[in-house]
Amino acid sequence: MANKRGKDLLVGAVVGTVLGAVTALLFAPKSGRELRADISEGVQNISEKTQQIAGDVTEKSKQLATDVIEKTQAAAETIGRHTSEWAGKAKDAAVHVSNEVKSWRQKELAEDEVAVAEASVAATTVEQEEQ
Repeated sequence: MANKRGKDLLVGAVVGTVLGAVTALLFAPKSGRELRADISEGVQNISEKTQQIAGDVTEKSKQLATDVIEKTQAAAETIGRHTSEWAGKAKDAAVHVSNEVKSWRQKELAEDEVAVAEASVAATTVEQEEQ
């Protein structure tokens, strides 16, 4: 969009300069030779200004492209860094949850073993009492 605006500005400047120069030359009371010399000088001035404006637009376009590339790279680096941090945090959380589940399962197994031992003792006691 900035490129279109710069192009429109360039076209407007050229057209305005040409119209102004031609109007001034045509309404000035001069001889044909002087008028042709003035027109030639006006065309040369317009050409120089057009080249200068085109150079400025090119320079600004290059600078804008460079700025956009630098900002895009900086954003990509920031996103990559944050993604790595979040992945590390997610991994740490997964390891913590896994350890908690293992701990819970070991506790449950230990409780089951105690319950089996108690049931075995109770069964042995019942058998002994029945005899």
